[in-house]
Amino acid sequence: MKKILGISVILVMVLSLAGCGKSYEHTFGDVQWYSTYKSDPDQKEMKIISDTYYYSDDWFDTDPSSENKELALASMQLTAAAIKDDQDGPGAAFLKSMGFDEVGFSDFSNDDQYGCNYTWARKKIGDDTLVAVVFQSAATDPKIKNTGWKQNFIVNDTGSKDPSGEHYAYSKVIEGAIGDIAALADGGNTKFWITGQSRGGALANVLAAHLPDKLGSDAKIYAYTFEAPATADEEAAGSGYKYIHNYVCSDDLVTLVPMWGMTRYGNQHDLKTKETDEGLEAALQELGSDAAELHARIVTEDVTSRIAENLEAKIPSRADYSKERTDKFTDDSGKSHEITYTYQDSFVKLMDLIFREDSDASLMDGLASEKDELSGSIDHFIEGVKLEKAGSDPCAEYWKGTEGMYAVLEEISGGDIPVSEEDLYKVVRAGAPVLITIPEDGGEADTELLTDVIGYNKELTYSHRFDTVIARLKILAPTPEK
Repeated sequence: MKKILGISVILVMVLSLAGCGKSYEHTFGDVQWYSTYKSDPDQKEMKIISDTYYYSDDWFDTDPSSENKELALASMQLTAAAIKDDQDGPGAAFLKSMGFDEVGFSDFSNDDQYGCNYTWARKKIGDDTLVAVVFQSAATDPKIKNTGWKQNFIVNDTGSKDPSGEHYAYSKVIEGAIGDIAALADGGNTKFWITGQSRGGALANVLAAHLPDKLGSDAKIYAYTFEAPATADEEAAGSGYKYIHNYVCSDDLVTLVPMWGMTRYGNQHDLKTKETDEGLEAALQELGSDAAELHARIVTEDVTSRIAENLEAKIPSRADYSKERTDKFTDDSGKSHEITYTYQDSFVKLMDLIFREDSDASLMDGLASEKDELSGSIDHFIEGVKLEKAGSDPCAEYWKGTEGMYAVLEEISGGDIPVSEEDLYKVVRAGAPVLITIPEDGGEADTELLTDVIGYNKELTYSHRFDTVIARLKILAPTPEK
C-alpha cells in the first residue's frame, strides 16, 4: 500500500511540474527601454521607461518550436531598448547585463532604399555561441522613418505582372543583410536569437525563415516577432518554420496588412486576450507608461477590420495594387489633367509627406489640428466616393478636395511641401474610398476612419505601441520567484 501511495505522490509531482512548464534558472536585473506612446503630440524625445527583467540561458537549451512566453517578454523588452546605434545606450546595456560581452551595430545611417538597422551581440553558453539580432523597430530620425515606412508599402516588384511569394521590399532587405548576419556564427555550435516589432518584426520573420539556408538545416533559431505585418503569401509561408513565434493583437491594423491572403512564416500567437485586456491598465500603470491614462481600448477590432475590408474591396489583388492607372479630367478652371499612378507608388509617396527629412514633426500632425479648415475638402471627397460607388467618374471631385487639402498643407508648412498636388491626388484617389463609407440607404457619410488616420489617432495605434505589447506580455509571463 505504501509503495502504491509513493508512486502516486511521484506521479502527482511529475504532473504538477508538467502543468507548470519547464523550470529555469533565472537572473534578474534592471532595464530601460523607449516608450513609443506620446501623450503630448509636441513631445520631441521618446520617453524612457525604467523596468525590471529576468533572463535565463536555459531558454536556449529547449526546442525552439515550443512557445516560451518568458523569452517573448525579454525579446520585446530588448526590441524596445535597442533602437539606436549607441554602445552606451539602453540596448547595449541590456545585452551586456544579460551576459553578452560583444555588442555591435549595422550601419544606422544607411542610405540604401533596401537597407536596415539592427543591433547584434554574442556570448558563450558553455561550448555554444548565442548570437542576438535585434532589428530596429522605432526611429527618431525622420529620414530613417521615411525609408522604413516606404519599405512597408513596396509589396510588389513593379516589373511583375503576377506578383506572389514574399513581400518584395522585406525580401530585398534580408537578401542584402543575411550574409553579414550569418557571418556572426563563429563556426561552432551557434544559436540565433532573432527579434523585432512592426517592420522590424517583419524583417526578423523573413530573416529567420531564410537563415537556415545559410547556416544549414541543423541551425537552432529562436525567433520572436511582435505586431509584424504580413511577409509572404500562404503558399510561400507553408506550414513549417515552427521555431518562429509571431505575437499579434487582433485590433492592430498593421498586423492585417498586406491583405490578399498574405501571412507570416511560423506560429501565430494572440496577444490580445481576455486576460491581457483585463490586466492591461494596471500593467501600464505599473510600468509608468502614459498609455495608462487611456484607461480602456477606445478603438475596437471592428474599426481596424473595417479599414482592412475596405482596402481589400478597393484593391482586390496584389496585381491590382501595382497596376498602372491613368485618370483624365478637367478641373473647374478648365485645365485638363492626365495623371498616371499605381496604388503602390501612391502609398510610398505618402511617406514623403508624413516623414519629412529634417522635420521634428509630421505635416500630418498639423493637418490633424486643422479639422475645420479641411471640412470643405472632406465634402468633395465624400461626393467623389458617392460618384465612384455609383459607377461615375469621381476624379474632378477628388481633385477639388485635393486642392483644398494642399492649400491647408502649404499654410502649415510655410510652402515647404515635399509632394506636389498631383502626388497628393494620387493618395486621395487610393485612400478616399477606403476611409469614407457611404451607407447603403444613402444616409450621412461616415468619415470617422478618415479623421482617425489623418491624426494617426493614438487610440487607433494603441495596441501597436511598445508599452502596450510589453504590458500584455508581463501579464502572460509574470516575474518568477527569486
